[in-house]
Amino acid sequence: MGRAKGDQGSLFGPPVPSRPARRRQPPKQTTITITADAIAAMTVGRISAERIIAEAIRAVRPDVRNVVVDLGTIRWTDPKTSRRVIFDTPAVLRDALLGFTHGIAPEPFRCVLGAIFRSTSGD
Repeated sequence: MGRAKGDQGSLFGPPVPSRPARRRQPPKQTTITITADAIAAMTVGRISAERIIAEAIRAVRPDVRNVVVDLGTIRWTDPKTSRRVIFDTPAVLRDALLGFTHGIAPEPFRCVLGAIFRSTSGD
């Protein structure tokens, strides 16, 4: 004799509704703003463009740790999940990094980090 499928009531009550499947929340979208003050700090203070962009990320996402910016990727560690999150560097940021390397200061701009390229365990 097989078990009946579907919602069944308990011995003394009506059927208990099943809980919906838990969905993973998409990662919080991150919009980075590079201001004229930050660009001036890059040119006058000789602060690297990578550091300015990392500070802009920390301003928007103060909860993340170990932010690293380069031409190919932007990486940080999410302390809530202990995972290393990796994004492709957006073209706007890549152009700003390359331009600053060649002595061209970019105009103030804003960009949004796209979908996560990869997320690795922090083990």
